[in-house]
Amino acid sequence: MIVNPIRHAAGLALAFGLLAAAPAVAADGKQLFADKGCTACHGEDANTPLEPGYPRLAGQNAEYAFTQMKDIKADKRTNGLTAETMKPILEEVTEEEMRALADYLASLPRLTAATVAQATEGKKLYMTKTCVACHGKDGLKPVLKTYPFIGGQDQKYVLTQMMDIKTSKRINGLTNAMQPVMHLVADSEIEAIAEFLANVK
Repeated sequence: MIVNPIRHAAGLALAFGLLAAAPAVAADGKQLFADKGCTACHGEDANTPLEPGYPRLAGQNAEYAFTQMKDIKADKRTNGLTAETMKPILEEVTEEEMRALADYLASLPRLTAATVAQATEGKKLYMTKTCVACHGKDGLKPVLKTYPFIGGQDQKYVLTQMMDIKTSKRINGLTNAMQPVMHLVADSEIEAIAEFLANVK
């Protein structure tokens, strides 16, 4: 059989062109969450942290989660446990993988605190200190995808984040919009707001 060299070359070029155009296999966020060791601190369901002070990640806004991972990796967010715990892990995670992780976390059901008691004073402060303006009713309806869900979040974690924003230990992302507000909130009021948010169902 005689092969036409021009047609054969064209066929090969077409085949390689199709292969080159084929999309890369998308990163599997669920598998990454397990493989990168995220479950060790945040729980297999991303909602049962290892200990107080670690955030619940299930159902978090994807854009917010993605930005926080990028900021931790780039040393833009260094407060709390991020530098010693998260940064070494994220050094080995690509942006594509971060996006997959963020999308996976956003797809999970938001299971919040099991308790039903709510601190009346904390709820009142949440409204009067204008937290509701950005994070929505009970911290469950942020007005932008770049704002986090905070209702039902771990009490110690949300308390630490508010204090770190107030004292400029955390300055990444949109915290510059929150800092002027936090300067008008007393430490005891921050504690009450954190207690209220932790008990949101």
